[in-house]
Amino acid sequence: MMKRAQIVEPLKPLLITEISIPKPPQNGAVIKTCFSGICHSDLNQWRNYIDQGEFKKHFTDNPNYVLPIVPGHEISGVVYSLGEASAESIKVGDRVVVYPWIGCGTCGYCVNNNTPLCDRRHHGVGIGAPGGYATYVQVPDTKFIVKVPDSVPLNVACMLPCSGLTTYSAVKVAKVAVEKTTLYKGKASLLVIGSGGLGLWCLQLARSLLPPTTKIVAADINEKSLKVASEQGFECIHWNLEMTKEEASKMAASKSYDGSYDCVIDVVNSSWTAEKAFGCSHRGSTIVMVGLFGGAFKLPLPQMVHGARTLQGVLTGVLPDLRELVQLVEKKSLTPPPIIYFSLDDAYEGMCRLNEGKLQGRGIIKYDE
Repeated sequence: MMKRAQIVEPLKPLLITEISIPKPPQNGAVIKTCFSGICHSDLNQWRNYIDQGEFKKHFTDNPNYVLPIVPGHEISGVVYSLGEASAESIKVGDRVVVYPWIGCGTCGYCVNNNTPLCDRRHHGVGIGAPGGYATYVQVPDTKFIVKVPDSVPLNVACMLPCSGLTTYSAVKVAKVAVEKTTLYKGKASLLVIGSGGLGLWCLQLARSLLPPTTKIVAADINEKSLKVASEQGFECIHWNLEMTKEEASKMAASKSYDGSYDCVIDVVNSSWTAEKAFGCSHRGSTIVMVGLFGGAFKLPLPQMVHGARTLQGVLTGVLPDLRELVQLVEKKSLTPPPIIYFSLDDAYEGMCRLNEGKLQGRGIIKYDE
């Protein structure tokens, strides 16, 4: 038998149930879950909406998305069973992570390894289809399973398919901008807005991937999160919600090389932070929007043109990027965000603490290995 936690109704406690362990799909596998991250995307499903700025998009507006559902898309574990036609490269007992962003498999996006943009995607593992808030998880095709080297702990690995992958993709966008600026000026300044679970991954990855002359600065309103970033060697800016764009920009300017930032990565992406991100940019800057906090902000259009600024949204990453990221984490021995463990029975408590902003790091459901 397997145990699982389900969202049965928006904003209500999760329902713990037991069912039989599923059989593997013909091309797929069943994973015995070791760790599953508690992510803001799980909260979106629990609330049953994503704030789109001008409206709210409800998950249940999609007729193929039906409650109850098992959330959890940051999954690490070991292969428990395999389908008859599964890939020979995957074996029972392998240590793995699951790439959850599964598309239809036939559209132009899917055949070109960009499943997150699939026009027909209805479900992903933990997003509609049963996910990692369960002791076993069914994966439809073993091509969405990535092996984890023995040197990478599975509690770290579980964060890679979402929080790690999303920030890795953001830093890859920033890398293009930073290298271009470094060519012109010999150095560059990067501002990361947000120093929670996503922000700490972003900072670590930026340090690993960007030129060594890059000045990397973290900004946040949360002093405890900034303390962790500071302890990891990053310069920090403590903002507060009463600050205007001009005040926040002036404070940030003192930490950059030349009074503004060549690239800004906003892992919060609220109305408030997006305004500050734009205010900290200058001519030729790239602003990378990552978070899904919601809202909208007023964009001064002539400054986009005259400043030749780039505004880039990053949804998550593609499957080859996840493979790259796993190798990078092994090679660089990156420091993950602080981890707060929960049992499956306490998963709802973890979601509530994340929803209230009371998790200093990354919440993870830990199963018996």
